Amino acid sequence: MIKRAALSLTLITASLSTLAAPELIPQSEAQYGQLALIETIQITGDINDSLTSLVDRYLAHKTIDYYSIKDISEDTQANTLTIIVNLYKREHTA
Repeated sequence: MIKRAALSLTLITASLSTLAAPELIPQSEAQYGQLALIETIQITGDINDSLTSLVDRYLAHKTIDYYSIKDISEDTQANTLTIIVNLYKREHTA
């Protein structure tokens, strides 16, 4: 019984963190949707890292609903990957 309750609690906790993750949307959808631009950020990481893991790691503590990738560039001499990301929240209409 206790094992079943502990397993249920673990699954619920894991699913909540998944539900709270911001969603990647196309730039065109962000421009014409019911979204408010919160900020534009620059993420710089190792050129060998995965683009999605860099973005996910940086956005893990942000309270946003959506994000779109504005630009991606790499510097092969410095071995860095730079990603410009726009962060959005849903506009609540009354």
